[in-house]
Amino acid sequence: MTSTQRRPRVTTRVPSMPVLDLTMRVGDHLLASGMSANDVVVQMLRVTRAYGLSGVHVDLTYTSISVTHHRGPTRQPLSIVRVVQPLAVNYTKVRDLDQLLARIEDGLSIDRATLEYEQISLARPPYPAWVANLGSGGIAAGASLTFSTSWVLVLISFVAAASMDRLMGVLNRKRVPPFFGQALVAGAMTMVAAGVFQLGQRGWWLFEDLDPTLIVVGGIVMLLAGVMIVGAVQDAIDQFYVTASARMLEVVMRTAGITAGILVALTILESQGFAFEIVNSPTSTAPLWAQYAGAGVIALSFAVYCYADIGTIALTTSISLVGWSVYVALASSNSSEIVANTTAALVVGFLATVITRSTNAPGFGMESGALLPLVPGLTLLNGLLKMMAQDPGNPAIVAGGRTLFVGILVALGIAAGATLGTYLGRPVDEQVRRLRRRVKSAGRAVARPDRAAPEARDAEPSGPA
Repeated sequence: MTSTQRRPRVTTRVPSMPVLDLTMRVGDHLLASGMSANDVVVQMLRVTRAYGLSGVHVDLTYTSISVTHHRGPTRQPLSIVRVVQPLAVNYTKVRDLDQLLARIEDGLSIDRATLEYEQISLARPPYPAWVANLGSGGIAAGASLTFSTSWVLVLISFVAAASMDRLMGVLNRKRVPPFFGQALVAGAMTMVAAGVFQLGQRGWWLFEDLDPTLIVVGGIVMLLAGVMIVGAVQDAIDQFYVTASARMLEVVMRTAGITAGILVALTILESQGFAFEIVNSPTSTAPLWAQYAGAGVIALSFAVYCYADIGTIALTTSISLVGWSVYVALASSNSSEIVANTTAALVVGFLATVITRSTNAPGFGMESGALLPLVPGLTLLNGLLKMMAQDPGNPAIVAGGRTLFVGILVALGIAAGATLGTYLGRPVDEQVRRLRRRVKSAGRAVARPDRAAPEARDAEPSGPA
């Protein structure tokens, strides 16, 4: 969904309150699903304009939405405030909401629109929760596959991440703050990796020659899957500074939770005498086909994790492979990690924006899934481990800090590139929408004379005999 407006077909003005109530509920759902603040406002105004309400002002933050309808100089303005309710991301519902907004603009009554919204919001997910749980495991498995072709390592990453996702679900139901939830899960993944390393050191053939660091990398990518750094940067560029600040602070706190969990786990392991070997360059062991397979698995698994439909899953995977191709091409030409990741993210953002209107797939959802393989999980982990492994006065700690800083810059570059791609894609998307609108109008114009022709012939006076 984009910020473009189509011209609504308004027949009669309806009362303000039902329209504003539906508008608020739609905005609540979209904002909680991760859509950028600007696009949420645009979608909300689609509803009010379709029902003939002018003078509507929408203001939102990360946790609340307010709508005010100025009803003229002689009437009191009508204002509503709604607290944004957290919910499980469901891209199928986001797609259905976009289709509902299109029907509203085509003349759907407010009563019918409200009923259809209720049906969408109460609808069951397109597949069971355990399938989505497998998606979380697939994210970690795909991350491991981009660095290693060991089926044992990929399987361990899959099982560990799926188990940690279930643990995260339990913590969420217990209302554990996200910081502590992220820390606990990241620490548990680190313990699993250390256990695999110790088993390999003790001669268990199944675990020999495995790189346990990649298990933690997979866990980091899985935990960062729900972090909306792209949305935060886009909100800042759109001048929604309060929402951008809140989202960025959430990114910082969740990432800090992951960092704290890993460091605490490493401290406990070191105190108990369990060494954890760090491999700085495991990427050299993965062939190109494994990298593509891993990137595709990550994007596909993320779409499944977010309850996307089959079409959205296929599009997300395809866009991800295109973005990964750009990254590989630039990385192989000796471009820096920041340049390669930023350019790949730009292409992903552009394609997601252009494709979304012709498919009704949620553009921000496809973008999030396609960008996930680019997350610098290994760089962040190596920086943390290097800093942790050194004494405060050791110069090597500076190298760890530099590595960590590069990882942060890469993440910001991905967010900025995706945002720029979105802005470059919007004019193209607008041209596509205009072309479709003209074709549709031309089809109607051609159809009308055909239907009116028999009546016109019947009405013609007969000529002289």
